[in-house]
Amino acid sequence: MNRAMHIVLRMSLMLRTLCVGTFLALSATAIAAQDSASPQRTQWDALADRAADVLEDDDASAEMLSRMRDRLAAQRTEALERAERGSVRAQSLSAQIEALVPRPEDVPEPGPVAERRAQLETALAEANAPVLDARAAYQRADLLIARIDGRLREQEAARLIERMPSPLVPSAWASLADDLGARQPAEGEPSELVEDLPTLAAWSTGLMIFAMAVGLIFVAEPLVTAVLVRARQRSLSRSRRRAIAAATLVLRLLIPGLGLVLIFVAPAALVIEFPGHSALVGAIAAAAFGLATAHVLGHVLFAPKRSALRVFDLDDAMARRGYGLSLLLGLFLAVDALIGGLEQEIAFSPASQSVLALIVVVLGAFPVFRLGTFLRRLGATARDGTEVVDDLRRLFERFVQVAAILAVLAALVGYVNLARYALEPTVLTIGLVALVLFLRALLVGVLVDGLGQTTSDEEEAAVLIPVVVSVLLSFAALPVLAVIWGASRRDLSEAWRVVTSGVRVGDATLSLTSVAVLVAVFFVGLLATRFIQRFLGQSILRRSRLDRGVRSSIITGIGYVGITLAALVALSTAGISLASLAVVFGALSVGIGFGLQTVVANFVSGLILLIERPVKEGDWIEVSGHSGYVRKIAVRSTRIETFDRFDVIVPNSDLIAGVVKNMTLTSKEGRLILPVGVAYGSDVALVREILLAAADRRPEVLSMPAPVVLFADLGDSRLEFELRCYLRDVDNLLTARSELLFDIYSRLTEAGIDIPVPQRNLTLVGLDEIGEAIKGLARHG
Repeated sequence: MNRAMHIVLRMSLMLRTLCVGTFLALSATAIAAQDSASPQRTQWDALADRAADVLEDDDASAEMLSRMRDRLAAQRTEALERAERGSVRAQSLSAQIEALVPRPEDVPEPGPVAERRAQLETALAEANAPVLDARAAYQRADLLIARIDGRLREQEAARLIERMPSPLVPSAWASLADDLGARQPAEGEPSELVEDLPTLAAWSTGLMIFAMAVGLIFVAEPLVTAVLVRARQRSLSRSRRRAIAAATLVLRLLIPGLGLVLIFVAPAALVIEFPGHSALVGAIAAAAFGLATAHVLGHVLFAPKRSALRVFDLDDAMARRGYGLSLLLGLFLAVDALIGGLEQEIAFSPASQSVLALIVVVLGAFPVFRLGTFLRRLGATARDGTEVVDDLRRLFERFVQVAAILAVLAALVGYVNLARYALEPTVLTIGLVALVLFLRALLVGVLVDGLGQTTSDEEEAAVLIPVVVSVLLSFAALPVLAVIWGASRRDLSEAWRVVTSGVRVGDATLSLTSVAVLVAVFFVGLLATRFIQRFLGQSILRRSRLDRGVRSSIITGIGYVGITLAALVALSTAGISLASLAVVFGALSVGIGFGLQTVVANFVSGLILLIERPVKEGDWIEVSGHSGYVRKIAVRSTRIETFDRFDVIVPNSDLIAGVVKNMTLTSKEGRLILPVGVAYGSDVALVREILLAAADRRPEVLSMPAPVVLFADLGDSRLEFELRCYLRDVDNLLTARSELLFDIYSRLTEAGIDIPVPQRNLTLVGLDEIGEAIKGLARHG
């Protein structure tokens, strides 16, 4: 017995030692992990301290601030990824803590459980330490980046409002002449360009690339366009003409676009062979690129020599004027680029910079202001017909004219940087708008021609194509527009980070990715629902024996279910909790109950109509004083087409709560009551025979139940009969009534039976006394 107890005690001691060793090993692992993370935390802290020092330095340049911001942005991204990734060991420890017995509230927790919980919580705190460090580093880097962005914006604003000597002062022009003269080499001394020429034997590659670009823009594109236009005119196939038109639109942009790419690439070879003047070579290439781009955009938009290819409906004079304005804007960009290159090659004085800026601004302000006038005439001659488009055009034309005037005024008083900032982005914005307009015409033309518009659904889709294309191109152009107006790469990356990281709304995070997933999944679900509806309606239900109303109810119900499921699946896929939505909907139900009770009542009534089907599409009903055929049962209301071809919209609640007379609910058969009156003294038996014979001759009158003639009444001036019969289709009620009246009238006339007109006998009492009184008055008068 003592030996057994001894063995048990030894086993217990070994088990305790093993537990303690395991805990110490876990603690050592956590400490090692924390120590391994320490160098990274130290590196993050050091970078943050250097960034704070740079921010405290009032003389820090924009370049230094930008470099520091880039490093902080990289650190912020790294810290965010580390924080979101978390710790696998911490997740494992959390799962073990959750697996323990819940902690009691009133009584102490058992010793072994409490000891185990304390061990796990300590280990969890140690495992979460790197994640907490990453979160702290992310918050600190985000704060420092915001401070650096503020400093950069302040420096940029100070640069824009810096005032230089006015170019109106004569000494400014003399300063420009002195700066240019100082750049000229002494007599007999070769210039730097001439000295570099012997080393430029291999620069023919760049010139060859440039020549290829010119050939593509000015030779290849017009030739290919002319060939395709002639091929389209000769083609007899409609589909072939559409394909050629689409190819023409694409190639008119693709070939010149390739030429512009070559112009952009050509300076690389020249800079390699011309290293001492890379700024000047780049300026020359930028000038060529600006002129070529202006030609391409003006040519594809206005097509001065081919009216059929113009984006706008303009006459030849307006087209030539628009193309000329495009070239003038391109000339402004070219001169601006050349002067920018010269400013990097020559150290101009502030007065000289003011004079050069005035030359550039005046050269650009003239075509920009004229463009506003051109847009006004364009709106008068080529009106789109949409008020929104006309308002945007008027706003844009006023904007460009105001920008041109302000740029000239700013340049005259010495605000050179502000003048250029007002004019250069304006011209580039004009180019971007021109490119978007051509891309819109290109995509709309290709999509509409490809659609063909052979069915009503395709015609509706063709109407929506321009709107969808315009919205997509507008969103795609927003980043480019932001760059044009001074947004830097860091601004775009920051905006993209905010958009992609999302905004926290309750327990859900709404980001660009989640919204895109939500829209995509819902759109796919909607397409699947429409496909199922069309498949059932055209393939299965059409071949069944169900009537049209039942088929319509089934298809509509499938649509409601499909849209609901698509919305729920899209919300779940996007990571939005349906439980939180249930709380929101529960809160909104109170407001819905008070404010939207009529809408909800109509919606529920619509569902009841689809399920119980007291009224279905195609029925002839009378409701609320209106009679006609049910054409559509929608969510909120039902559309009734009257016999006058008018549409009456009746709320669904009126069809459920009100009195509805349905002539065709169970059957198309219906009774016709036709009153007929004949003169007193007529042969009533013959009248009865004529009426029954007339009913027997009509094919739409049923033989069973058999038609009957009733002697209805002895009227004031006629004998009144009623012909009662049943029709096969009550929809033909008016036609059958008219045909029976024609036949009955003809037969009664042949039989000599009169249809009397109501007569009234008027008896005047005391007429002689009235006459005597009138004569007496005449004698005394």
